Amino acid sequence: MKLRFEGSISDLEEGLAELCPELGIIRDEQGVSVTVEKTGRYRLEVSVEKGRATIRFKEKIHFFRGLGLLMEKLRQGEEGRVEEVPRFTMNGAMFDCSRNAVLRPETIRMVMRRMALMGLNMLMLYTEDTYEVPKVPYFGYLRGRYAQDEIRSLDAYAARFGIELIPCIQTLAHLASFLQWKAADGVRDTEDVLLAGSKETHSLIEKMVDAVASAFSTRRIHIGMDEAFALGRGRYLDRHGYRRPFDIMSEHLQEVLTITREKGLQPMIWSDMFFRLGSRDHAYYDLETEIPEEAIRRVPQDVRFVYWDYYHTDPDFYRQFIAMHRRFGSDPVFAGGVWTWNGPAINYDKSFRTTDAALTACKETGIREVFATLWGDDGAETNMLSGLLGLQFFAEHGYADRVDRDQLYRRFALCVGAEAEDFLTLGRFDLLPGANREDLTPDNPTKFLLWQDPLLGLFDRHVEGIPVASYYSNLSRDLERCLERSGTWRFLFETPLRLAETLILKGDLGIRLKKAYEAGDRETLGRLAEEEIPELYRRVESLRHAHRAQWLETMKPFGWEVLDIRYGGLLTRLESTGSRLVGYLKGEVQRIEELEEKRLFFDSHQPSEGVGKANLYSRIASPSVMGFR
Repeated sequence: MKLRFEGSISDLEEGLAELCPELGIIRDEQGVSVTVEKTGRYRLEVSVEKGRATIRFKEKIHFFRGLGLLMEKLRQGEEGRVEEVPRFTMNGAMFDCSRNAVLRPETIRMVMRRMALMGLNMLMLYTEDTYEVPKVPYFGYLRGRYAQDEIRSLDAYAARFGIELIPCIQTLAHLASFLQWKAADGVRDTEDVLLAGSKETHSLIEKMVDAVASAFSTRRIHIGMDEAFALGRGRYLDRHGYRRPFDIMSEHLQEVLTITREKGLQPMIWSDMFFRLGSRDHAYYDLETEIPEEAIRRVPQDVRFVYWDYYHTDPDFYRQFIAMHRRFGSDPVFAGGVWTWNGPAINYDKSFRTTDAALTACKETGIREVFATLWGDDGAETNMLSGLLGLQFFAEHGYADRVDRDQLYRRFALCVGAEAEDFLTLGRFDLLPGANREDLTPDNPTKFLLWQDPLLGLFDRHVEGIPVASYYSNLSRDLERCLERSGTWRFLFETPLRLAETLILKGDLGIRLKKAYEAGDRETLGRLAEEEIPELYRRVESLRHAHRAQWLETMKPFGWEVLDIRYGGLLTRLESTGSRLVGYLKGEVQRIEELEEKRLFFDSHQPSEGVGKANLYSRIASPSVMGFR
């Protein structure tokens, strides 16, 4: 489509140069006239009348959202006017680049272009040790860390669209990947937590903050400090004896803030540790938490709290917890979640219900800064790009009181170039009949059905009587249709399709094995050994190849070795299972002892609780020791 832009466009040219090819726009003097007007009003106006168009905006990011809205109208041949009032001054995303999957810079640029059209103006890269810290060579060693030049380039690219790129690091806990090295001996309290009150730790944090402050242009910085559960219980205890975790944390926070103040930075931290300290059960989401006045007084006023909550579906809970945060003297930043971290598949059911409740409450209570987190717990088995529809949902919430589902789908088609229904299909893996959707953490059968051992059947009791094979068979047919129309997103749908095909055979394999063994059904055991297990082996190989191609398309290669090892272990166990069955059928062994063991529910699970959940591969693959502990 040919367009001619006129007016206030000098500051927009770099962004237009990136987005015009994405949208099929040709800059032509004979094209449709688009008047661009920057105003002082905090609103976005897009109009098309008599073959002429106008975009009025205040912030750069609003123009690019307006450009997308304009293209929707022009493609449909519609005239009329759209007016939107942004509900948030900051609305963006945080991508986890620390659980092995480090997004390639070109992937981040692609995401930024889509965020610009959505109207999202902030991006955090969550990097525990996956960024370069000069003179600390083991920090992020062989982990795919971002070089400073890579970050500077991404920062400049974000600025083309009015997107603020903010560093999100850790300065207390969640640093096990670095602390594993002997080079970190002087700064280690426990395997996951830095040694507070140490000159060496102070020096390290100075280097960390220097590294990001010199690479990012923003003055805002997220310094982490969440889930420091073992704070003061390792080498700190040996050196100083027992001290209240709150005292240690308060002093450590002050230490870190002396560094950020010297750099002229504006820090924010996850808020959970301060709330846990006031809870009898050391819980975050405890509405009975009694926060001591002393704690409130000792929280510095130049640090913002980030209230993270991906779990609740009742707006009233968020309203109450926002009020509790305000007791510390300022509005929190709110962090919601797009559920990419519960195993090999995204959960849109949970994502949409929690986001709708949370952002409704944020708007009602006047919270002005929000972002969506996309985590990659336990190896980043789900590609985070499958969460783009969740980002679109965040964006639409940011420009309206309520999200209209039809508009959401239209906007997604324009901004991402894909069908929303197809992305929703990616979110059906964990919605088996009987699955619990209401717990704070929803069931994730996909993960444990994929990785559990076929002979041990740790989770077999959980899916007895559930039509697992037919469920994943239906899902695979739907994914096949999604794949056929996925276009440039084909790499994102190939892996889920192969996963569904794998689970058709593997989901209840252990149940069928044990049933046939106990019944002495040698015919079924022979068919499983000679036909089905070899076919399943081929399907797992196909899944591994598709998953590897997807990973290397979007992520740096570091970290894939972990999933290669998991797939290799699964393939080897399938081979061993087939071999054991053949040996039994030939009379070479008289018993298959694993199949004679009584099956229990995993970890005291009860059938009334749903089909179950487990998010650690190390516990799913075997109850035996998988490493030193």
